[in-house]
Amino acid sequence: MKRGRAIALSGLVTVVAVVAATVYGGGGDEDGGSPGDIGSRTVGGPERHVIPSPEAGQRETLLNDLRAIDPAVAADEDQAVEDARWICVDIRRGQPEDVVRDGAAQRFRVTWEQSGRVLEAIEGTFC
Repeated sequence: MKRGRAIALSGLVTVVAVVAATVYGGGGDEDGGSPGDIGSRTVGGPERHVIPSPEAGQRETLLNDLRAIDPAVAADEDQAVEDARWICVDIRRGQPEDVVRDGAAQRFRVTWEQSGRVLEAIEGTFC
C-alpha cells in the first residue's frame, strides 16, 4: 500500500507543478518575456489580455489607498497587488461593475461599500 501512496503523491506533485507553471507563466518566450519576468504577463487564447502591473510609485500609492480603506486589506502587500492586477483585468475586459465589485469584495475580503473604494484605488493608480 505504501508504494501506491508514493505513486499517487508523485502524480499529485507533478500535476501541481504543471498547473503552477501554467498559471505563473513558466512558458518562457511565447509572450515575449523571460521565465523570471514578474512584470506584466499575457494570458488567454485567441483573445490575449495583458495583466497590468503597477510601477514602484503606483504600487506604493495603491497600497496606501488600500490601507486607508482597511489596514488588513494591504497587510500582505504582494497579495494585495496581485489581487489588484486581476481586478484590473476584469475591468479592462469590460465586466459589469457589479461583477467586478463582487470580485473585489471577495479577493480583498471587504464589504460591498468598501469594494467600490477598492476599485477607485485600483483605477486611480495603474489600471
